[in-house]
Amino acid sequence: MTRRRFLTISTAVAAIPVLAPLAAFKVDAAARRDLRFRALRDGAPIGEHRVTFRSDGDRLTVATRVDIAVKVLFITAFRFRHDAEEVWQADRLVSVTSTTNDNGTLLRVSGTAVADGFRIISDDGPFLASGRLLTSNALWDSRIVREQRLIDVQHGGEIGLVTKVLGDEQVDTPQGPVRATRYHLITPYYAGSVFHDSDGRWVKGLLELKGERIEYALAA
Repeated sequence: MTRRRFLTISTAVAAIPVLAPLAAFKVDAAARRDLRFRALRDGAPIGEHRVTFRSDGDRLTVATRVDIAVKVLFITAFRFRHDAEEVWQADRLVSVTSTTNDNGTLLRVSGTAVADGFRIISDDGPFLASGRLLTSNALWDSRIVREQRLIDVQHGGEIGLVTKVLGDEQVDTPQGPVRATRYHLITPYYAGSVFHDSDGRWVKGLLELKGERIEYALAA
């Protein structure tokens, strides 16, 4: 991998044990339930993260919408908005479109499955990624913790991923407390923890983005 956006893991990070990648991708049925998280900073709401699913036979459309604004003394210090639509068919990503406003920097990405992989186009130009990868938006699927590379649907190309299991914790949800496994994730653009319950459903997040620590609290 020669693309500059691919994460080169340092010696210290490479020492973190990683889980073996899956041979094939298949979406858990439990993970197809729509998700809405409240984004919190120091306990105060700063936005939301939504994931919605639409199934049609073996075709699955996944829409992701993130809208976060951090204000300091009534002034917006940081704004992040991301809208994406991914289409999966027969356990393979067949198309993606996304737009991102990263604190004023506008990014657009599109991609389509081709015979020898997945062709993704961004402001940096076209890039041929592996056709069997998950995307950087796939925090909703517990299989992400077994991956070492992702298709980057915000910037284009591929990025690296390192995952470490931190153990089980109790997580409060609208349906009551659940036991969930916590995983620490590191990518070039975000890091932090995701929590998946025994059904593989994403139920909580603690993410570090642009120097801010943001909690994702499940609202629906």
